[in-house]
Amino acid sequence: MKKLTIAKLDIPSPSLERVSAFLDQEGTKTYIETVNWNEFPYQPDVTFAMGYDETHIFLKFYVKEQHIRAMETEPNGNVWEDSCCEFFCAFDDKGYYNLETNCIGTQLLGFGPSKESRERFSAEVIHSIEKASTLGRETFEPQSGNFDYQLTMIIPASSYREHPNMTFRKGMTFRANFYKCGDKTPEPHFVSWNPIEIEQPNFHRPDFFGEVELG
Repeated sequence: MKKLTIAKLDIPSPSLERVSAFLDQEGTKTYIETVNWNEFPYQPDVTFAMGYDETHIFLKFYVKEQHIRAMETEPNGNVWEDSCCEFFCAFDDKGYYNLETNCIGTQLLGFGPSKESRERFSAEVIHSIEKASTLGRETFEPQSGNFDYQLTMIIPASSYREHPNMTFRKGMTFRANFYKCGDKTPEPHFVSWNPIEIEQPNFHRPDFFGEVELG
């Protein structure tokens, strides 16, 4: 199981611009590079950097890929069919959160104990997560070429609504995995940070989450 330690960030009145710049300069980049299934060998170049304060998780994905798609604009829509970066996490054994973000910032957020038993959160909760993509917000059809973009997010503790009064503090640990996928891109792919040792693609496997510690 992989382990990751993330640093506390002292960013007064954190904004997307400030968080993005700070993670560029100070954040440790971690690769999402495990190709779990041979029938989907394509591996884009993807890293992420993270930080936190008492009431937020800061997350930035850096993506270079040859095939791209951005069609979904509705909260809780099929963002995984687009070029998509995902952050799943569990704070205890009650269930896990799945935050999925396509390359133009459309998001899905849910909670539950398994893939088959999940509740998707309201658009209001999703909109409480600040996010920005260097690709902007406009949709585009699948295309191929050389693409280089970043996704920055400020995730408030309140968005983890099944854990009220959540605060992030030094020494806290939780389980998580990070993914890059694109089910309907010209080159479908399913890449993870921590390996998933099963036969068929499925990111909803908290038994294969790694560990994140707040430093």
